[in-house]
Amino acid sequence: MVLAVPLDRPYTFRQPDPDQRLTARGGFLRAQVVSVHDGATITVMIDKKLEKVRLIGIDVPELDQGPWGMEARDALRALVDSKTVRLETDITIRDQYKRLLAYVYAGETLINLEMVRQGQAVLLTVPPNVAHLEEYRKAQSEAREAGRGVWSAARPLDTVPDCYGKQNKGREC
Repeated sequence: MVLAVPLDRPYTFRQPDPDQRLTARGGFLRAQVVSVHDGATITVMIDKKLEKVRLIGIDVPELDQGPWGMEARDALRALVDSKTVRLETDITIRDQYKRLLAYVYAGETLINLEMVRQGQAVLLTVPPNVAHLEEYRKAQSEAREAGRGVWSAARPLDTVPDCYGKQNKGREC
């Protein structure tokens, strides 16, 4: 059973019973985007409370990673900045940094997927949050074939974001 949370009532993000979470199968939260940190992290206002949100299923270049990081942030900003969005969670609700993990919708557009489609993000699978995996795979394939964003033949991404972050911390990729 999925709990659909009324949008006019606050929802507390305590660790709920498995049957009491917002999921990709139903139940949305309404939020106002306050700021965009990078191409995969935003801050939103939900019922007068600020929440940092990490977009599920995507990875983006770090801000200091060539032109791609800033371009990803700017692309996300263009899609959601100052907009009212809907948030949908999956199985795991928060990451190790306490950020809310969500699929973000502006109107009918799944922003996470749109970032992949534009070539501003790459697919990042972190089970069990895999509700839109096949859509992401198809969008990434299309972006790669079209040479969009990080897949540009003239300016391809030289190191995938996950590997870049590890290398900056002195770890093997």
